[in-house]
Amino acid sequence: AHLRVDLHPWQPLLAGDIAPVRPQRQYYEGLLSTVCTGLKQAVPGIIVSSPDASIYSVIDVRDVAKPGFDAMAFVLYCARQGKVELGGKAYTLLVSPMAGFYQVPEGTVNPGRTQMRISCTATPDELKMIPDLLAALLEQYAHRDPTAAAAGC
Repeated sequence: AHLRVDLHPWQPLLAGDIAPVRPQRQYYEGLLSTVCTGLKQAVPGIIVSSPDASIYSVIDVRDVAKPGFDAMAFVLYCARQGKVELGGKAYTLLVSPMAGFYQVPEGTVNPGRTQMRISCTATPDELKMIPDLLAALLEQYAHRDPTAAAAGC
């Protein structure tokens, strides 16, 4: 038995013609632009990547977070207890820490310790909340009780 895969629908893309996916690309470019611009306004000094072919952006808080900031600890804080009230509802933000994306020699500071990846896969209304959520959660995290974090809260 032979498996036959029909690549016909993909032929234009394989040949470099993006016309079939242009509407989707423009949709996500608009969403990413809104999120990236909003992040820069809500968190002055944040570094935000401008992706060309993806539906996520990488942010770096090294210039705005306290020394020793650890993205993994921040992500766990957001998942466990960080929340922001918006429009009468409690929200948090789940992002991916970037440290695991780097291989650095032992003793070298991992640039990913202050970086996080934000995926733009939520609804447009939810994506518009990301800048305010991140700004508020970073503020909460900076002023949290470190003894509560040590207790596993």
